[in-house]
Amino acid sequence: EDRLLSHTRSYGKGSRPEDYLDAFAQYVQNHRDEITALNLVCTRPSDLTRESLKSLRLALDREGFTVQQLNTAISELTSEEIAADLISLIRRYAIGSVLVGHEERIHRAVDKLKKAHDFSKRELTWIGRIEKYLLKESVLNVQVFDEDSRFGQSDGGFANINKVFGNQLESIVQELNEYLYDDGGTIA
Repeated sequence: EDRLLSHTRSYGKGSRPEDYLDAFAQYVQNHRDEITALNLVCTRPSDLTRESLKSLRLALDREGFTVQQLNTAISELTSEEIAADLISLIRRYAIGSVLVGHEERIHRAVDKLKKAHDFSKRELTWIGRIEKYLLKESVLNVQVFDEDSRFGQSDGGFANINKVFGNQLESIVQELNEYLYDDGGTIA
């Protein structure tokens, strides 16, 4: 008769979560100058595009590093549940940024943006839509307002939304991105 004697999780080539995280840290540090998107995550994450983030995710997947496994390894080491996104994970292990969950990072940035401005009710509605978008995605730039169906044709795309913000949408997006990746002075 079969019986279960033990249950373990595999972490790539290492069998322990700390080995997996060490291998990830070594990979991102060693390949930062070779992979453009990896360098952008460390130096100018607000310049990332959805396409560059997707190609980076695929490159890391080929090396055995997935967001789910990285978060699980961190949770096993710290006994805390965290749901960090790929950008936060890379910044943590490449430049030592504090690891913050994806939702918490988005909410903090949006709150900071709201406190910095006296938005109208209509603008706040759009800020809410942008926040919902960011909770599902990791990259926000002005092209998103024309390319993504959540902002596209029915809303008039960037041109129409920009009018709502008094032609300041681009600077609002830039400011929000700065808040998203504000590491309290930690830079690459």
